[in-house]
Amino acid sequence: MMMSRPLLIRGLRLQTPSIVRRRFIAMGTEVLVTVASRGRRHDAEAAMLSVRRLIEDFGRDWWAWGPGTLGGINRRLAAGEAASIPLPMQPLFRRAWEIHQQTGGAYEPRIGALVRLWGFDDIVRIRSAPPAAADIAAAHAALCSAPAYDGGGDYGPAPGITWDFGGIAKGWIVDAALELLASHGFGDATVDAGGNLATRGRRHERAWRIGIRDPRSAAEQPGLLATLDAGDEAVNTHGDDQRWFEHRGQRYSHLLDPRSGWPSQGLRALTVVHPDGSWAEAAGAALFVSGPAGWQPLARRLGITQVLVVHEDGRVQATAALAARLQAEPDVRIQWLD
Repeated sequence: MMMSRPLLIRGLRLQTPSIVRRRFIAMGTEVLVTVASRGRRHDAEAAMLSVRRLIEDFGRDWWAWGPGTLGGINRRLAAGEAASIPLPMQPLFRRAWEIHQQTGGAYEPRIGALVRLWGFDDIVRIRSAPPAAADIAAAHAALCSAPAYDGGGDYGPAPGITWDFGGIAKGWIVDAALELLASHGFGDATVDAGGNLATRGRRHERAWRIGIRDPRSAAEQPGLLATLDAGDEAVNTHGDDQRWFEHRGQRYSHLLDPRSGWPSQGLRALTVVHPDGSWAEAAGAALFVSGPAGWQPLARRLGITQVLVVHEDGRVQATAALAARLQAEPDVRIQWLD
């Protein structure tokens, strides 16, 4: 069950000597790094190794239930204590909280207890039926009564609260990885971390071409909805096809609405194109859980102009600013929105 994610579309020549690609597993997903090496293949491979270490270290530190730093913060909160937030982690805590406030709570970085209750914290714990309604209500009540984050180095006590950056961390680290590549002299690159894809520069003589996958196509043979040429920007997709289960004919996905504690319904996938990867990911999550009636008003309020949505019935819509950039597949009709 893979995410409905952007895909890097290669040209007629599948691999040229000056295009270097490396795949590895980190943060629970496959990461693909692609660099236009321009004759510096050895240097490019060394830079990509640095990127791999950066992402692997980040994944260990920011796993909500792991042995790293964030896991330790959450264990202290679970014990009823206040937790210290190390200085290097504070910028992402602040960024997540800013987006939480800007989206009116539709994006929520403290949602980890509900994520774990639903079994979406680990693919081996995917459920076959929803949790008891009383358990959902109790976890949601704890979230609603939790203290706000003041942007500093401490949080809590906050019983029942688990910080989970699954809705922003990959967008954040993908941008950081591209900055690291640029510091090594490779400003023409892409990094894709399981639906969180961003590009910089160009693929030699042309732009990077990105495909947006049909969320109901097979992961082994992904079908596309459309392609676009990307510049210095993120192409971030949230979909109900990454972690999910079906119960009595209803699909329940990992995309929980923090305002109810239940999985969002009504959309299959939503893609945001934006220069900032963390904003594209977190704001995109907020748009998705806002559903068919709510995503467009929220996008207008947030100033997000490039969005594509796939409805539960298969209809595909895109804002005019993004639709004008898309090359739809022959069997796909995209409705333009004002």
